[in-house]
Amino acid sequence: MIEPYYQDNHVTIYHADCREVLPELDPVDLVLTDPPYGNAYSTGHRKSVSRSSTRLKNDGHLLEPLLNDTVELLEPLLNDTAAIYWFCAPNRLDLVLPLLKRWDVPNVICWDKGNCTAGDLDTTYGKQWEACIYARKGKPGLIGGRDRDVLRHSRGNTSLYFHPTQKPVGLFTYLAGRHNSSTILDPFIGSGTTLRAAKDLGRKAIGIEIEEKYCEISAKRMAQEVLF
Repeated sequence: MIEPYYQDNHVTIYHADCREVLPELDPVDLVLTDPPYGNAYSTGHRKSVSRSSTRLKNDGHLLEPLLNDTVELLEPLLNDTAAIYWFCAPNRLDLVLPLLKRWDVPNVICWDKGNCTAGDLDTTYGKQWEACIYARKGKPGLIGGRDRDVLRHSRGNTSLYFHPTQKPVGLFTYLAGRHNSSTILDPFIGSGTTLRAAKDLGRKAIGIEIEEKYCEISAKRMAQEVLF
């Protein structure tokens, strides 16, 4: 088994390809993840920020095997009432959604982030939302009753972010808090938002990341008192 990069009473981080670690893990009851989208990303504001998915060169043919392998390895890890929240670019739903159809998919949630990403300002519509596929094994109850499938949650102060596709902690805390899960898994932690949300909720969490710099950032976020 690969040794943890970081570990505390709640969180364990592995610096590795998730396909190396997943076969060694015990069952989990919630997967909350924001995998590589395979989309090109550039910004004129924060040149130093990069996304691990950039190695895919915007090539869906390279992205699909990674995600397919990950889904295959997740299958035996999910207990009978496990839930999955899988973020996805809207233009990648045709690739990702079929991979998750092995489980029941009752919703594709729309996250309205309140602002638009950079891009073609003259000939396209601004991209203000991202998809989050909600899949499940069995029918886990949702804490707090039935909410709408459009979540309006601001990205907040993105100048504090370490990652171009970093999600707000509050959004992930909301999603994780909808389930009475004891162990949360994120195979693609990026800057560690899933882990931070899990820790704030007092849950156990396991995160895996192939880029060491993001493992380091995630580990530092685990020790912070200020949430972002």
